[in-house]
Order: sequence, then structure tokens, then C-alpha cells
Amino acid sequence: MLSPPGSPGRLPGYDLREPVEADALASLRRVFGPERGEERWSEACRTAGLSAGGVRTRVQLTQAVQALAAQGGPSTAVARSVEIRMRTYARLAANAAATAGGAQ
Repeated sequence: MLSPPGSPGRLPGYDLREPVEADALASLRRVFGPERGEERWSEACRTAGLSAGGVRTRVQLTQAVQALAAQGGPSTAVARSVEIRMRTYARLAANAAATAGGAQ
């Protein structure tokens, strides 16, 4: 799962939730328009051996985003943006967990 079971997916103290497939697709739609954005995402998922609409885990999202980056051009910029969001969320979540663990 992208968020731990029972987790709301938002980090305490931040207005940030873990990126999911819908976020990557929304970014592509903004850049390419609805139809072409969907095509780019579907192609990335196929390249990664996944089904568009079926990306459920961090590993799968990472694989699809890496395949998206390999398309070049604006797709690479969108992929980079999603990667940055994923890393930012992971680091902030680790920091929040460490802080919460130290408060016990």
C-alpha cells in the first residue's frame, strides 16, 4: 500500500500526502491535456509491466515514473516532479516518525 493501514496519508504538521498514481496522471493531464496525458501514463505503465489504473504500491509507482522519465521531453519533467514529491514525503514521514518516537 502507498500509506500504512489506518494512516490518513497526511503528515502531521504538513499539508502533504503521499503521492499516488492519480497525482502522476493529474500532472500529465495538466501538461499534455486529458487524452495525451492518459496516453503517456498508459505507455509508461505498459513499459514498466503494469496496468494503468492498477498502480497500488510505492514500488509500482516508482517503476511507472521511471518509465515515464524514459519517454523524454516534458514527460521527464513530470516524472522528476513526481519523484521529488515521493522523496520529500518519505523524508518528512521518516522525520515525523523519528520525532514521534523520541517523544515517547
